[in-house]
Amino acid sequence: MKKLKVALLGAGDRGKIYCNYALIRPEELEIVSVVDTNTFRLNEAADRYGVPVERRFTELDEFLKSGIECDFVVNATMDEMHYETSMKIIRAGLNMILEKPITGKLEELTDIERAATEMNVKVLICHVLRYTPFYRGIKEVLDSGRLGKVMNMQLNEHIWHGHFVNAFVRGKWRSEKTCGSGLLLAKCCHDTDLISWLNNSTKPKYVSSFGSRSFFTEKNAPEGATQYCFECPRKEECMFNAYKFELEKDFIPFYTWAGLNKPLDEITLAEKKEFLKSDVYGQCVYKTDMDIVDRQCVSVEFENGSIATLNMVGGASAPGRYFHVLCEYGEIVGYIEENKYVVRVFDKDKVWYEDEVIDLNKINKLQDNDNSVTGHYGGDYYLMKDAVRYFSGIGESVSVTKLADSINGHLIVYAAETSRKERRIVEI
Repeated sequence: MKKLKVALLGAGDRGKIYCNYALIRPEELEIVSVVDTNTFRLNEAADRYGVPVERRFTELDEFLKSGIECDFVVNATMDEMHYETSMKIIRAGLNMILEKPITGKLEELTDIERAATEMNVKVLICHVLRYTPFYRGIKEVLDSGRLGKVMNMQLNEHIWHGHFVNAFVRGKWRSEKTCGSGLLLAKCCHDTDLISWLNNSTKPKYVSSFGSRSFFTEKNAPEGATQYCFECPRKEECMFNAYKFELEKDFIPFYTWAGLNKPLDEITLAEKKEFLKSDVYGQCVYKTDMDIVDRQCVSVEFENGSIATLNMVGGASAPGRYFHVLCEYGEIVGYIEENKYVVRVFDKDKVWYEDEVIDLNKINKLQDNDNSVTGHYGGDYYLMKDAVRYFSGIGESVSVTKLADSINGHLIVYAAETSRKERRIVEI
């Protein structure tokens, strides 16, 4: 297999996680260019991958005009930039890995799909959960036919409060108006993708949904609370006090302190305290400009009559994705945080069932013990491993998420948001 050349567009956390594959497998992947409008992020990433100065760009158009050869582009820009950047990359005839979600608008999704077909370019979507040993193993069991057809799926995602606050209350995905994605699209298009992928012998037909912002609202703020925590008389009794939540706990530092444009280990405590006086990360969680929901449920009926439900809660005490699928002749149940699942097969002779426990902690270790690429339970690593082989023409795994494969999961989200806002059942 020849070494592939890759350009990185958007040198934030996700883009670097994907491109770190080049550091672990340098014989397979080389980063040949980096593009980012933020010069600190641009140079930090370019230095990491040994990209020369003349191959660093602050504008996508500059890179496309440069003529630098690459086998694919990693498009890890923010959600609201996906459509414009993707269309430029596709029209330039370049293959692409695109961070999820594709876009929040149906017409833009259609444009991207049409353009990719016309230009004959390959586009993969970063639905990293498909690539985890956990969900890939479940998919292989379902595809084997041992359990018969899928009848019902139940999925739950509980978004841990440290992640939820730092990404969706104070973080850059807190506003659909600003970034173009609601919570369901930004966080749970992974789960709607799983619903579609694991039951892809049929298609989703009807969707209903309820959801609201019930906790992170101004009515729940302590009496007398101010806009910023540093001056709040109630901050000592508030669990979300920024000077405890962000300084002491510092749950996701690469989110919180990104606005300081300095290496994390060089930021002083004094700089952090001052930063929190004026940045959204120092604001009261009940008074930010957050306009997305903090809980939502989704119900889906497929063309063949099977059904699926997804229950999402933002701000849970502990993170977790729970999965339960019931089929004609058995079921599978699992909790990805435990990295194991149970295949329950009905024995028609005994008129009972037998459990087969698949413990991935024992049987499926990552080849590389590097936290920078083992995120999402191994999904980040295996996405890049599969992508390299796909773009090399070697073949594609059951997980490979081509653009057309990602559409139904997005359509479920669009329909769910229409249903939630208009309080009606929506036909896809």
